Amino acid sequence: DRRYGKAIDIATGPGFTAFAVADQCDDVIATDISGGMLEQVEKLANERGLTNVGRSFADAQALPFMDASLDLVMCRTAPHHFPSIPAFLSEARRVLNDSGTLLLVDTTTSEDRTAREWHQEMEWRRDRSHIAAPTPSGWRSALQEAGFEVTGEASTTVDMTYNDWVARSKTPAEEVEAMRAEWADIDADIAREYSVQSLDDGEYSFSWPVIVLRAGIAPPV
Repeated sequence: DRRYGKAIDIATGPGFTAFAVADQCDDVIATDISGGMLEQVEKLANERGLTNVGRSFADAQALPFMDASLDLVMCRTAPHHFPSIPAFLSEARRVLNDSGTLLLVDTTTSEDRTAREWHQEMEWRRDRSHIAAPTPSGWRSALQEAGFEVTGEASTTVDMTYNDWVARSKTPAEEVEAMRAEWADIDADIAREYSVQSLDDGEYSFSWPVIVLRAGIAPPV
């Protein structure tokens, strides 16, 4: 709904989010802590003819940008890997100018404690780089504490199958089978929460919740 001057995409991976908003920004910097991902950004940006997408090696919790220097900060499908979401949000707040926008998209989790603990355990066993996926209420609180005001929120899901899910993370075979056995005896309430359905030959379909948040700098009290 507006044009942005300088934007960054945090933990960009191959750069898809940066590419998606490039036509709405004067300049976009795709940031990541993986040199291999940043090489992919350069390759794909060149293939797409995007001349306003740059790259930067950057830790989400220690951004190499000046205070109040950015108009848009984005982060998609990454915060659940960050050691400290408050530190990440503090940095996002620091680099945004007073009229800037923060856009977040990430898997979230259930407000129900039992379902939430099962989800977090499964994600951690599948991929040990998983730290925690905040609940929707947890995200709202974290944003408020960091000095943001939520101006938009939406919910969706990422729909997956078990075999593909563990294959993409290269989960060890013994863990794959141990988890599969547990899914065969999953609690009915948890199964409903995440739409877990048994398919053929030990395969399952399921859905993780995803939250989309837009926030601006909170006005002074």
